[in-house]
Amino acid sequence: MKRTTERRKKGTMGLLAGASLLMSGCGAAMAGTPVLPAEALDSETDAVRADNFHDTNTAQAERVLGETRLRTDDFVWKERTPIVKVAHIKGEFSFDQDVLTPDDEIFNLYGTVMTGVCATPGFAMEEEAGNYYVNVGGRIEKAYRVNVAELGEEKSESRILKCSCGMTAGGLSNARVTGVPLGAVLEMAQLEETINCVTVYGADGYGVPMPLTYALEKEALLVYQINGKPLPSQEGGAVQLWMPEAVARYFTRNITHIELTAEAKEPPVLQAGEGCRAKINILNYADGVEFKAGETIRLEGYADDYDVAIEAVEFSLDGGETWTVCPTDGAQTDRWVYWQFAFTLEEPGEYEMTVRARTAQGMESPLASTLCFRVADSAR
Repeated sequence: MKRTTERRKKGTMGLLAGASLLMSGCGAAMAGTPVLPAEALDSETDAVRADNFHDTNTAQAERVLGETRLRTDDFVWKERTPIVKVAHIKGEFSFDQDVLTPDDEIFNLYGTVMTGVCATPGFAMEEEAGNYYVNVGGRIEKAYRVNVAELGEEKSESRILKCSCGMTAGGLSNARVTGVPLGAVLEMAQLEETINCVTVYGADGYGVPMPLTYALEKEALLVYQINGKPLPSQEGGAVQLWMPEAVARYFTRNITHIELTAEAKEPPVLQAGEGCRAKINILNYADGVEFKAGETIRLEGYADDYDVAIEAVEFSLDGGETWTVCPTDGAQTDRWVYWQFAFTLEEPGEYEMTVRARTAQGMESPLASTLCFRVADSAR
């Protein structure tokens, strides 16, 4: 089942909240820590302070705390409400790789969450066109200047691509971008055989060297429109580098010049951290949401693993004892997998849904996404 549309916002927290709140458990504040919401404590004697918990490892904490839950707003623990477990949860699954991230969420994500981590691209937020001139120099016979927008009249490409951070478990967007292939810009250069490195620089001096063959094989794009809007002129440039299937550190904003060099050794290709592989997120609900018994519950979110295809999204309502495997046949690597899962529950109580991704290489999400919710009696 496919659809091409902007991701609906009703009931969503957005990518910014999803990246910061939903990646490692129910309202988790610490990656890899079993974290669950709880009611207010009746007395301080019922609580175990979270700072004491930090001084113990997970195994010790489980022995000391037993059946306890963490309240994330004041970091206290209390007796845990029993969780209703459902083995092999049944539901209807679909996925779509053409769902686009709304402009404001892209801006919030990369302007706030990713500052200082990646290239923090300045995304389109206005209609006014900017400066599309890019200088090309380095180990070539003659430097030259290109107007990317004018070149785009003949060699423009429009594609849906993702931008995914390789240093945080969150940080992912999907957008329709329009630009000129880097290869088309470099066709004008008379390249020496020894040239093996290309660096794309922004107006702020940001640039990451990469092997020239890697940039050309990945079909890097010099982008001047995102989601159909021209980029605003910022710091002297309005062109961005987008690298399909690559980590976001290569995504350079406000490009001013491109340098071609001959290095004694090719620069290494940047890879995502192991904890960021097979990333997954639930986006449309936060912990504590309540549904009615018999009501259809629809969860949605994304899954991605950079240059490795997502093979399946898996769901568990019994703490990982059993998993419902939903294949994502034909999923491509240059876009996110935006999934939906609809199911119903008849028994009132507290539930915990855990979602993970599995890649074509057999890797499972190091950080699953978990949603804690309540099902109330429909007659209430």
